[in-house]
Amino acid sequence: MNTRTMKPGNNFGTKVGSIENEQAVLILSDDGLIRDCNEAGAKLLGYSPKNFPKLHISKLLPKLAKIELLKGERTNPYLRFLSRIGHHFEVVNMSGVRFAGKLFFSDVKNRGLHRLIIMISPIFQEKTLH
Repeated sequence: MNTRTMKPGNNFGTKVGSIENEQAVLILSDDGLIRDCNEAGAKLLGYSPKNFPKLHISKLLPKLAKIELLKGERTNPYLRFLSRIGHHFEVVNMSGVRFAGKLFFSDVKNRGLHRLIIMISPIFQEKTLH
């Protein structure tokens, strides 16, 4: 009898440990500073906007340090392309734990201000038990 389970996995050679099957949702200002995150994001990333009010997204997603977040008033089309093809981004939580995640980008306007929403889905690898 085969039993299938989902095990957290990554492509970066570090054990992820226990992460929930929920998406982290981060709200960023145009300059890439994290303004807010959901509860699942706080748990996954070890981050609370109240504790780190001026943290740049590149501290959690190092690849974004080398890529412009916006082109004009919208998310950089290259980032949208990487998201659509399912690119695995390296994610580093506040404890230094590294894991792979898929990113999804959305642009929103709130009270005349542009905000970028990034959703991070941890990558899970399927394992089969015998």
